Amino acid sequence: MKKYGRIIVIVIGILVVIALLILIYFKTSFISRSEVKDIVANNMNVSSNDLYFESIDFEMDNSVYEVEVYYQNRDYEYKIDAKEGKVIYTDFRSVNTNNNQNNSDNSNNGNTNNQNSLNGVTASITLDEAKNIALTNANLVEDDVSFLRTEQEYDDGILVYEIDFTYDTYEYDYKINANTGEIVSYDRDSIYD
Repeated sequence: MKKYGRIIVIVIGILVVIALLILIYFKTSFISRSEVKDIVANNMNVSSNDLYFESIDFEMDNSVYEVEVYYQNRDYEYKIDAKEGKVIYTDFRSVNTNNNQNNSDNSNNGNTNNQNSLNGVTASITLDEAKNIALTNANLVEDDVSFLRTEQEYDDGILVYEIDFTYDTYEYDYKINANTGEIVSYDRDSIYD
């Protein structure tokens, strides 16, 4: 019986050592959850106290933190590289604080008020061009529709313009590739559905 007791103690000791080694590996190889919060707050240019983090999930197979965060009654998603701490994906739209600059400087390059840039990635087409693509596809003109949402976001790693508007009794939802102008997705539903 003493022999089995020693074997059990040795096995438990080995398991404890393995658990400690795994813990040390994770602590030294991956950023912490508090660092993830700081990275998200820095990306959004706000204090982490202003954010409500609904979830911070570590995906072991991709070495990525998947984050769901609320800010000003809107939810956003982030994917953060767990080793380097880089933002891989976000649907948060950066706010340009220099929107009141002289537009004459920007009108020559088509990038008025930096509307076609998201998180440092610049689109080839402007928001107005994307609106025109959607309206042309729907056979409508801007004066006849009411825009519900026009914003940039990433969809499956592709920078797109999300354009939602209503006309008559229909709501139109478009995603326009911000680099090619291609319609990524399109949907038209009755507003009564």
